[in-house]
Amino acid sequence: MKLLLLLAISCILPVLAYAHENKPLGPDGLWTAWEFDPGVVIPLVFTALLYAAGSHRHFGLKRTQRLCFWIGWITLTLALVSPLHPMGEALFSAHMVQHEMLMIVAAPLLVVSRPLITFLWALPFRWRRIVGRWARTPLVLNPWLWLTAPFVAWWIHAIAIWAWHAPALFQATINNDLVHGAQHLSF
Repeated sequence: MKLLLLLAISCILPVLAYAHENKPLGPDGLWTAWEFDPGVVIPLVFTALLYAAGSHRHFGLKRTQRLCFWIGWITLTLALVSPLHPMGEALFSAHMVQHEMLMIVAAPLLVVSRPLITFLWALPFRWRRIVGRWARTPLVLNPWLWLTAPFVAWWIHAIAIWAWHAPALFQATINNDLVHGAQHLSF
């Protein structure tokens, strides 16, 4: 596992240095413009490694759950790291394809895969017990069960979509990358 992490970091570092040239992208450079922002890549690599480690211990994990996670993770990675992201800065249509990949493909697949249990299996036994006890406390369990009920989750998603398209918030996402990142997280 440490070897995989070191390999991932060593592959990312040269690209990070290259990505900061500040040249405008032309049509010929668009398809090679992968963006390796550490704030995006590190959580993606971390979740992949955590899921891979947990799936080796989680014997009750179904093949369909595993498949849903990896297809969702790959879709998420393509939406956030591939040339689609810089292309989305030039073309509104590409930007909307990115949003649809996040909302319609990646999010449902990741939800169906139920990765939290598998992530938990990646932890040492003692930590799993501590987290398990904490998660079963009424203060955590009751809100979690309510928020993840299908009808409530659907309403939360619908409200997020409508709210982000209110003129003030929509304009804020255009003007501020941090607000735009928050929008992506809410979908």
